[in-house]
Amino acid sequence: MQAKDLKRGMWVEYPQGIAEVIEIDPDHDTALIENLKDHKRIHIQCSELIDEPQLHGNCRDYY
Repeated sequence: MQAKDLKRGMWVEYPQGIAEVIEIDPDHDTALIENLKDHKRIHIQCSELIDEPQLHGNCRDYY
């Protein structure tokens, strides 16, 4: 993904699991994410994040 595709609060997949986007840095194409299991926060390149529509909480449709 790219920084322009991310929104705060969005859930995404990354190599270690599922995380919530906390902050986005479009200048460096990075994001601060929080792992949903252990709540650790890390900075990661946006290219390592994968959008997964089934993770979005306010959508009632199943893809």
